[in-house]
Amino acid sequence: MSFIKNCFQFIGVETNQTSHLERLISGLATCFAISVVALVTKWSLSSPVHVLFFASAAASAFLVFALPHGALSQPWPTLAGQTIAALVGVGFAEYLDSTILTAALAVGCTVFLMHYLGCLHPPGGATAFYFVTEYPQINAYESVTVFLINICVIILLAMVVNNLFYWRRYPLYWLKKTTVNPSLPHHFEVEDLHHVLQQQDVFVDVSLSELQSIYEAASQVASDKRRRL
Repeated sequence: MSFIKNCFQFIGVETNQTSHLERLISGLATCFAISVVALVTKWSLSSPVHVLFFASAAASAFLVFALPHGALSQPWPTLAGQTIAALVGVGFAEYLDSTILTAALAVGCTVFLMHYLGCLHPPGGATAFYFVTEYPQINAYESVTVFLINICVIILLAMVVNNLFYWRRYPLYWLKKTTVNPSLPHHFEVEDLHHVLQQQDVFVDVSLSELQSIYEAASQVASDKRRRL
């Protein structure tokens, strides 16, 4: 059993602590959001090639509805990350070409810029790739505009739908505003973190192992501070 457990940890298998209701909400909300943006695009653009950028929009919808408390799902990473990706993709295609190599360079540049602007958003990679490779077949200005409207619609829907359920808050800032109690003691155990995750009933994009590592590092920093006093 220990060997199997170690194998699961090695490949990153995590126990999903969310309820059946939470899983159902995630799926239905994502379906609803991508259906809305599909209709928006259908009304705005006629070329069938634009169906391809639904892949990236669907990935953004997945993050904000299935992982609403995730760092990569928040409004700034979602909107800024996708905006950067679209502009980089169009720019590379305009001044270089629409080859696969250029698309790869655009994706790499997008990741680089996202890091520095604090807006890492994985679907942006697909966005940059799309706008490079499909550039010759689309109206770039029109496509970027409609695509970013789609992303804004997804974010607005996330702010409404996620907050219909008391255990979900989007943006995550609202969760902090409603749950932080300054009178609570600052000391806690790793098991308390595990317990809170189960109570919140939201699958976050941070593993329990990473949380434990962060907790242990923070405890060490606190211990060093106390020794210096």
